[in-house]
Amino acid sequence: MSNLSNLNAPIEMECDLSYDNSWEIIKYSLQFAYLIPGILMHFGILRTVLWKYWSIYRDNSFFMIYTVDSMASLIILTHDTLINRPVLFIPPLCPILSPFFFEPSILLKTLFIIPNYFRAIKSVTQILMSINCMTCVIFPMDYIRIWKKYLKFAIIITLLSPFLVVWNLILSRVYVMATFGGFSCNYIKYVKWASLSQLLLIFIILAIFITIISTVITLIYLFALPMRLKAAEKTLCFLNLTISASFLFVAGGQSLFAFFQFVDSSTIYVLQYFAYDFLNLSSPIVMVLINPQLRGHILKGINGENENGNRNF
Repeated sequence: MSNLSNLNAPIEMECDLSYDNSWEIIKYSLQFAYLIPGILMHFGILRTVLWKYWSIYRDNSFFMIYTVDSMASLIILTHDTLINRPVLFIPPLCPILSPFFFEPSILLKTLFIIPNYFRAIKSVTQILMSINCMTCVIFPMDYIRIWKKYLKFAIIITLLSPFLVVWNLILSRVYVMATFGGFSCNYIKYVKWASLSQLLLIFIILAIFITIISTVITLIYLFALPMRLKAAEKTLCFLNLTISASFLFVAGGQSLFAFFQFVDSSTIYVLQYFAYDFLNLSSPIVMVLINPQLRGHILKGINGENENGNRNF
């Protein structure tokens, strides 16, 4: 365990003034340009499923799991757009904001925990969506009954299990360090062996492993289904496969961050961000593209129509 004096002592930093303000702000602006549409897409899906057409989707266990995943993505994207990326890529903010975090700060620790907690949630929801898809194919007659019985328990597990990733972060000292023209968060491990990046990587690898197994089983059973059932199941499986492919990209970025930080920590830090950007942005795009019902409901919502097809004024 770390010395308590290290956990409570001020940790100062100096902003790197060598970065060009205009170029760094352009970098942020480019990211802002694709992060905002991602936020709007997730908001549109959640608005459609949880409010506008709740009576249609509430008994669909896959959509209930996906809404948890979408909420996690929405929070991560919002956090990145409004907090993480501005302090990283807008240099004038560094000398103004960084001194507030030289002393131990609950606010700073909370801001560091939030995205990592929800990143872990996305690994758990990926596992659940894979298993959900598999049970839909293997037990088509009992699928609804099974998930109606266990869905609440699955969601509770989803919300609690990420603490297995962030528990040491909760105990540790979080501080700010100069990164590019701004600053980012780092931490002094309270328990030395418990690395945040490695614990998160374990969750990601577990998600990929279970996804591969469940997908293979799903595909085997899918070919044995009657033709009348195959269309819906294929749509569900294709969605799950595309999200799984995105997870491989995240696993690569997380592996670099966990084991190869000595190469160029700042670059790897940003690559990890972009890997999660790809995951968080590809998921709603694929969901809307391959699900005509959801796509139609979202478009109706944009046009101001309610669940009964009447226009809202």
